[in-house]
Amino acid sequence: METVVIIPNLGLHDIEDAQLGEFAQDKINKINALGGGSVMAAIVPSTGTVSDKNVAYEAALVKSDDGTRADTQTKNDRRDELEVLLNAQAIDAARLANGNLSLYLSTGYKAKDTKGTPTGPLPAVTGVLLDYGDSAGELKIKWDAMPDAQNFSVQVYTDALNPNTSIVKEYVKPKIGKKETILDSLPSGTIVFARVRANGGSTGTGPWSDPAEKRVP
Repeated sequence: METVVIIPNLGLHDIEDAQLGEFAQDKINKINALGGGSVMAAIVPSTGTVSDKNVAYEAALVKSDDGTRADTQTKNDRRDELEVLLNAQAIDAARLANGNLSLYLSTGYKAKDTKGTPTGPLPAVTGVLLDYGDSAGELKIKWDAMPDAQNFSVQVYTDALNPNTSIVKEYVKPKIGKKETILDSLPSGTIVFARVRANGGSTGTGPWSDPAEKRVP
């Protein structure tokens, strides 16, 4: 068996609205078909979580057809949320596969053709800073550049001691260098915490950063 560094390649931006639900359902079916004895049974987010979000997206998609501008915005929001879950699931599939490309591909997700180990384990992201966004419900975030990362996961949560059970929003962000990126659709007036994790490297993901704190405008 050939061991490779598995870097997910979803191409979500090339998928039309009408095809995204089918794309998600294909991954759900293939992961479920591997059975409870597979390491993929422990995948996070679970197929059930992705399925629930896919149902919500499909309902919003139907409602947006000849609907109001608000209906279209709701559809776009549900799509963004579904894409975050799909990205996170592909990243976790790569982690669980642990270099077994065939196992990873059996989930239905595609990968970039990257052989060998170009980098070791990625370190924790540093320099995470939050600032007010330009609109209500928005914050700006930045962190120190990490050239070896493929992309970054961002979690926003409300309980500093229990981040995993108080998540209000998750994002997958590309490399931003020294620039800021926007965290949108956050609850106005709420104090939130944000942490960042680099994706890639020989272990699939790095550790979570120390959190930054800010009240959402």
